[in-house]
Amino acid sequence: MMPPRPEVRTFLDRCAPGARIEAVAGDVSSRKFYRIYPQRGETLILMDYGRPFAGASDDMLLGAIFRRAGLPVAEVREAGGDVGCVLLEDLGPDTLQSVLEGAIDRDRRLALLEEAARLAARVAARGTPVLAGCEQLRDRTLDAERFRFEMDYFLEHFVTGFRGRASAPPALRDALYELADAIDQPAFRVFCHRDFHSRNLMVLSGDRLAMVDIQDARLGPDSYDLASLIRDAYIDVDEAEVERLIETFLDELPDSPDAETFSVRLRRVQAQRMIKALGTFGFQVSVRQANAFRVPISRTLARLRSTFRACEETRPLSDRLVREGLLEDP
Repeated sequence: MMPPRPEVRTFLDRCAPGARIEAVAGDVSSRKFYRIYPQRGETLILMDYGRPFAGASDDMLLGAIFRRAGLPVAEVREAGGDVGCVLLEDLGPDTLQSVLEGAIDRDRRLALLEEAARLAARVAARGTPVLAGCEQLRDRTLDAERFRFEMDYFLEHFVTGFRGRASAPPALRDALYELADAIDQPAFRVFCHRDFHSRNLMVLSGDRLAMVDIQDARLGPDSYDLASLIRDAYIDVDEAEVERLIETFLDELPDSPDAETFSVRLRRVQAQRMIKALGTFGFQVSVRQANAFRVPISRTLARLRSTFRACEETRPLSDRLVREGLLEDP
């Protein structure tokens, strides 16, 4: 990875003179991350946006909302808007993905997954009223327009880019838009992390969890973060665990929704969330030549097929995708 930009290095020399810098691998973000080892004191994470920003960045504004709601995210130590970077508390190297892929027993695995489900519920329950008080961010919403954009992104980067189709049939676009419209239900909007998966959950001491990559948090479907967790593209969550996590999530909510209608919303959101993810992964493979994302594509397709089998509400869309051969493994 490239070393920090000269102006970022100057900012860092001012904040932590003589600190050692180590690049941290990112994911699909355009931001760059570095672990900072000061001569004295705790390690830090430097997040480089690549360009200056005025006032507070989205990460900073949303971080304040999360913390005000008592939700675990990294503290901001220093901000350098003039050069486009932020120094953050270091939550450590252990993602939920890396811990679950290690040598741990089944009891600890389930405990960690259940804690993640509880955390997703807390984001909704505690974060929603706090977000309502933030004038700059309270109108940011995952709505039908955004969901339709994500369906177009899937058509462009998965169907055309990754699958190599010349164009997408209009009937397929119509079916995708129907799903996008169906999951936009303003009465069930809550605060969502929006990318709530095992690479964005950090395991702290005592198996507590904290969240990173919070810059896209906003209002969205009440099942959105749970759907992201149980259909995680980076880890395998079996169906028995899925049922346990749904129960854990609902039990954590102070006002649990009707289980039957919530289940319908959850199945629809799972389908949309995975289709959206396939668009992202298709872009990474076909445009950025990041072939490591072929594995999440295969895992996501398998999960999507399973979800469609249990979701009568999305039958027209699943039938259309099957006819087009888009649910087959690449």
